[in-house]
Amino acid sequence: HTQYQRSRADSFTNRLAGEPIIVAEGDYPDGLLLVRAGFARVSQNVNKGHQTVRYIGRGAVFGMAEIVHNWRQDAIQQQSREQDDGAGGGQDSNSQSLAETMTLQATLRALGYVDILRVPTTVIEKYVLPTLSAAEIAQYGQFDGHLESIEITRAERRAEAQAIEPGMLEFLVEHRYINGTATMLVDMDRCIRCDECVHACARAHDNNPRFNRHGRRHDHYMVANACMHCMDPVCMIGCPTGAIHRSSPDGQVVINDNTCIGCATCANSCPYDNIRMVEVRDGNGALIRDTVTKAPIIKATKCDLCLDQLGGPACQRACPHDALKRADMQDLSDLGKWLNR
Repeated sequence: HTQYQRSRADSFTNRLAGEPIIVAEGDYPDGLLLVRAGFARVSQNVNKGHQTVRYIGRGAVFGMAEIVHNWRQDAIQQQSREQDDGAGGGQDSNSQSLAETMTLQATLRALGYVDILRVPTTVIEKYVLPTLSAAEIAQYGQFDGHLESIEITRAERRAEAQAIEPGMLEFLVEHRYINGTATMLVDMDRCIRCDECVHACARAHDNNPRFNRHGRRHDHYMVANACMHCMDPVCMIGCPTGAIHRSSPDGQVVINDNTCIGCATCANSCPYDNIRMVEVRDGNGALIRDTVTKAPIIKATKCDLCLDQLGGPACQRACPHDALKRADMQDLSDLGKWLNR
């Protein structure tokens, strides 16, 4: 996060140059990479630049599809040799072409600090792949000699990206809104400034709205100052009491008011300025003060995606003109449908 804050004013090209390459597209897949901590960018060469395919974080793996493909092709080649030996003939050109090694199909770059574990390919081939079922192998792609499956996957990703205007996609990546799983987008052409979204948020949180209806804009779209519930929430780093945490399997990032001590570590860490420090009030609206200093008690607050509301985010449900969406930036297809509706 510190590195990003220092470089956020730089152009995307300069920031990309400063992201260390872990492995590059075209390299031999000599090991399975597991992300133990941090965040990394997966990109592919397009013309003279790089197109971001996705971002991966803790628990993700990289390079499995290529390892599976090469392992399968080695098995096919071995089977072909055995058949040729049994028939007394030599290996034909078709079996030779099938054994071509697939190199890595994307580049992996580190965003800030990333902790990577590398398991050698030979270990994966010897101890992991033989234990997997056909269905488990299939989820990593059934690659044939001409890599049709990889091309299909690339075509699908291109179609998803092309559904979004290039300038909009660059805007989302440039400011790292792509990190969000619930980024608040507002269509300013549809928005009539009725503030129903703000009122709904206030009603759901004891008359204390947890977002501001303003933010950066691209064309007629605005990204509002509301917690995006990031894939890699750097706001959690350094919280002395663990008050800010993920509260459910769905991954919402929330703050425990009972354990928050108002140190502002999370607010200072958020790259998007989406966490506010507010004075705490009682049920009657009076300020709660420290018993010794008499100063108002201040705690951190932010959007919690209306975790206790059965219908989901009140802001999105309250908009009368479908001008607001909480978008998962990993689902480009859904985002493209909303932008082009």
